[in-house]
Amino acid sequence: MRTKIKSSKIIFHEYLKVEKSLLSWERFNGRMGKEHTRYVVRRGDSVGIVPFCRESDRIILVNQFRFPAVREEEDGYLWEIPAGMVDDGEDPVVTAKRELQEETGLTCESIEHLISYYLSPGLLDEKMHLYYALIPRCEDLKRIGGNPEEDEDLRLQAFGRKEVLQMIRHNEIIDAKSIAGILYFFCLHKQ
Repeated sequence: MRTKIKSSKIIFHEYLKVEKSLLSWERFNGRMGKEHTRYVVRRGDSVGIVPFCRESDRIILVNQFRFPAVREEEDGYLWEIPAGMVDDGEDPVVTAKRELQEETGLTCESIEHLISYYLSPGLLDEKMHLYYALIPRCEDLKRIGGNPEEDEDLRLQAFGRKEVLQMIRHNEIIDAKSIAGILYFFCLHKQ
């Protein structure tokens, strides 16, 4: 399948980039379609980490404030798996280890790539690389974590399998990367 990009321009560039392009793409009948304007939020790749504590059979989540999630009935505090952005030229596994340490203060015994997927390909170019991190011990998790340089203020807590699945079922975990990561880990990962 072919894509022809007639023009492309960055129209916004601060924390992220917004690109406006005029393009056409090959249709399934083999012909090129009409030209269309499309916008892409250029954010880069990210990682998500499912930290699993072998000793207690629990997943560690962080609770943090997300401004876009503030709505009339929602305060913006979400339970999530640790995650972060991949720096230019950085191997995502290095990012995963760094983000796990920054957000939770924990180091892992081993780390394994599970899957990579686009978060919202209708608008974002961001590809999430999901990892499973085996944490040997995780006592005293009821503390605050995060990277002070990024003004992160993260509450940590470990949850058992049934509890975390109930949290998803009852809309207490409403972050897509976390839902995908937790369900992938429980349903498709060889444990």
